[in-house]
Amino acid sequence: MFNMNSRQILYIVELFGTFTCTWPPDPNSSKKQIIFRNIRWLFAMLNLILLTISLTLALYYFRHNVSILMKSISELTALLEAVLDLILCRMNNDQLQVLIGKVKTFIEVANEYETKTMERYMARYKQFLSITASAYIICSILFTLGPFFSAQELPIDGWLPFSTESSGIYCIVYINHVYCIYLTTFCIGVDFMIVILFSYSAAKLNILEVKLRRVNDFDVLVSCVKEHQEIIGFVEDTKTTIETLLFKTNATMGSAVICGGFPLIYNQSLTVMGKFIFVMISGCTRMYVNAWPADDLQECVSQPIVMLLEHLI
Repeated sequence: MFNMNSRQILYIVELFGTFTCTWPPDPNSSKKQIIFRNIRWLFAMLNLILLTISLTLALYYFRHNVSILMKSISELTALLEAVLDLILCRMNNDQLQVLIGKVKTFIEVANEYETKTMERYMARYKQFLSITASAYIICSILFTLGPFFSAQELPIDGWLPFSTESSGIYCIVYINHVYCIYLTTFCIGVDFMIVILFSYSAAKLNILEVKLRRVNDFDVLVSCVKEHQEIIGFVEDTKTTIETLLFKTNATMGSAVICGGFPLIYNQSLTVMGKFIFVMISGCTRMYVNAWPADDLQECVSQPIVMLLEHLI
């Protein structure tokens, strides 16, 4: 991400969202494409629900083993993050489609100054987003390879009401676990999508602020006022669309981090400790991913208003 421009970052985030079925569909999609997307969404949701049931059963089965219980709760809350991402993004498909469409249009038609302004905001978060994505990917790899380096049979600490001694059954369950792990990992793209929406809004406000400094005509001032109203409308639409997503992230990641800390204070193997260290790092960084650009946007919102008042007075 370090040397990518806005268009490339948007493309990478779109790939993440396409894999996890959280990216809004293209308005020009054919019926076949929509049907295929719906099938993929149902397949992803089915796998997540099956693993959620397994982890829920583990909460009862391992209720007297605090170490395994806390690991199961941490994994369950992380998994619920993905389940809720799929549900909430699907519920807000139309709104996200409009918002992302405006960002794409802006990136395509922006002049050199506007492009640099957008990329300046994105550059502020590139390093942190890269660290967050890397922590998630390392965490998923550790969970996936865990059974090969520890006594644990499967990547996730769930419980199944049947035996997995048969190689065929074991492979099916293992693939389900791995698929859900990477689905949860790449749902980080939802948070990156929100960062892009915030960066776009902040960039537009910054561009408007520069325009206001050069206003020397009443008609231009009126045009700036209208543009400001449009940007604020976009910000309000973004807020309405993502507020549940943000609340959900804080709740699930907070629980995952707290419960993920318990295995570190018990006598666990290095493999287990390594996995849950990255769970805690990933959860903490994810909670901050949206907070930083949101604070920057809040600062940007007030600047054009001050400039407008100066011109009116």
